[in-house]
Amino acid sequence: MPRFMKISLLSLVLTVALLGFPMESLRAVKADCAVSDLNGDCEVNFLDIHVFAEQWLAPPESPADLDRDDEVDMSDFALLADQWHQRGIPLAINEFMASNSSGMRDLQGQYDDWIELYNYGTEAVNVGGMYLTDNLSVPSKWRIPYGNLAVTTIPAGGYLLIWADNDTTDAGLHANFKLDADGEELALFDTDGSTLIDSVAFGAQTADISYGRYPDASDNWQLFGFPSPAGENVSVYKGFVEDVEFSHERGFYDTPFSLTLATETKDAVIYYTLDGTEPYQLTGRGFTGTVYTAPVLINKTSCLRVIAIKPGWKSSDIITCTYIFLDDVIRQSPSGEPPGPGWPRGSVNGQSIDYGMDPDVVNNARYRGKIKDSLLAIPTISLVTALGNLFDPASGIYVNARRDGYQWERPTSVELLNPDGSEGFHINAGLRIRGAFSRSGSNPKHAFRLFFRSEYGAGKLRYPLFESEGVDEFDKIDLRTSQNNSWSYEGSSQNTLIRDVFSRDVQRDMGQPYTRSRYYHLYINGQYWGLYQTQERADADFAESYLGGDKEEYDVVKNDSSGSRALHATDGTIDAYRRLYDAAVDGFASDAAYFAVQGLRPDGTPDPTGERLRCAGELLGPLLKQRVRYLQSRPAPGIHVVPARCRALPWGQWRGQRGEALD
Repeated sequence: MPRFMKISLLSLVLTVALLGFPMESLRAVKADCAVSDLNGDCEVNFLDIHVFAEQWLAPPESPADLDRDDEVDMSDFALLADQWHQRGIPLAINEFMASNSSGMRDLQGQYDDWIELYNYGTEAVNVGGMYLTDNLSVPSKWRIPYGNLAVTTIPAGGYLLIWADNDTTDAGLHANFKLDADGEELALFDTDGSTLIDSVAFGAQTADISYGRYPDASDNWQLFGFPSPAGENVSVYKGFVEDVEFSHERGFYDTPFSLTLATETKDAVIYYTLDGTEPYQLTGRGFTGTVYTAPVLINKTSCLRVIAIKPGWKSSDIITCTYIFLDDVIRQSPSGEPPGPGWPRGSVNGQSIDYGMDPDVVNNARYRGKIKDSLLAIPTISLVTALGNLFDPASGIYVNARRDGYQWERPTSVELLNPDGSEGFHINAGLRIRGAFSRSGSNPKHAFRLFFRSEYGAGKLRYPLFESEGVDEFDKIDLRTSQNNSWSYEGSSQNTLIRDVFSRDVQRDMGQPYTRSRYYHLYINGQYWGLYQTQERADADFAESYLGGDKEEYDVVKNDSSGSRALHATDGTIDAYRRLYDAAVDGFASDAAYFAVQGLRPDGTPDPTGERLRCAGELLGPLLKQRVRYLQSRPAPGIHVVPARCRALPWGQWRGQRGEALD
């Protein structure tokens, strides 16, 4: 642009600004920076005038083409003048982590989700009183505490870290929600609770991988293998390796085949294992796994785990495919010998271990023609994990079955194989031992609980395990196996494998809450492990799904696996249960006492100040179910109880949490 034209344009702008626009009276605070903010400081001022002057009469696609008519002319200047001295709020949701399993800890030492705000302006901004939400329809979900400038002020070019862990009483800034690693929305609103400052909608996230803007405050979002909470975002990954594709689907086979593997990512190297271990782990001697160079012969029951690696790129997900040959299965460990390397011989820590198929059954004329058909009569679940996760004397969960809690959870692959060839699923999950009395080391057949967490992959199992009878999303699921009345434990002659399911179905037919079950054959690393049942876990998630309300509104009380069967809360607290228990011990000899636990006055009318510990009409079902339990030869220990915690909404709008005894 000729120099005299720039000077003339600047003179015109100065004249208009000084004579036609009162500077302060028109200064507006807007959530989105004005379109005339050409230099990116979220304020329309003389710095933008200089940028505009440089772009005068510029060709199409110029940033100064404010009205997008492919020309930088007086109409654009008029728009700039109209927005003169408008100021936005120069804040951006710059980076977040929705699945933190081993990254940065909060002051309480916990690996929690976090959100980073960035001030890309030229002045400090106090965010106290603003709102963060993970639901745009509820903009004022969590108000950032105000009154402490030292904590909530972000300097120019600075960052602020907020923990999204629903622990609002912890020291520091902790929002009252957690991020959903399966994807959701996140937004920052101004102090009025309605003016949107910034927002982002995101999809499924990976454990310990953050998602943020690069460069800071830009519109370009990407994943970061090296997160930078409260710091500048730095691009690390050059790209993302595509998952490995298999030439043959997981399932049942009766003839050998050559399995080919491929990934669409050029120059990526595929690694695989057949022993249940992860296919690529760096050790002092190099890496585990075998480099795929040619088709793999599959001629017997096999569990193949694969990953694709490329230097500088984020690796593919680990995928497991189980191939079952029934002619091989019916001949597994006929004398009880270990199936192969890594499987323990004899007992470990006093844990009885029983392998294989009984040749007295397999070779019996009455059964041998039916066994393979029976193995295809119901679906199969295949668990694949490093054998040390189960049988290591110090850390294996199967040989330390009395141990419980998150520290005794191990990673595993889970596959559902439908014998009719219909679609099943594959998901990586956490595996624990479940049960109480059955955890005894003399019991060779333990039950399991599966946890679907974002640290393993998908944060939920999304599959209709119970068809239209139940929900199709699960945070966890049990694999039961009727341990108390079983042939494998104490040689019980009362084994039927139907009593528990029948009892729960009767509960259903009485119109009461119940947990759903389905039968499966279970394989562990390709070894047949017996008949199992999936069962819903009667906890706060279950109550939310089937009884309504939010899971935070429920208390779940159970006894532990210790000899004393001590009660404790697995969700919520045990306080309401104790108050109900104490009231029951005191007795209900009077109507007043009976009405009191229902939140009623002595005359039976509603008491708005009373605590509703038990809802009328909820006593008959559990009593009837105890009658049903006489069908069982031995009462099942470890009954989970969802005690009534009928929180009072406006009177007449009770949200009743039923207090049924649920397995």
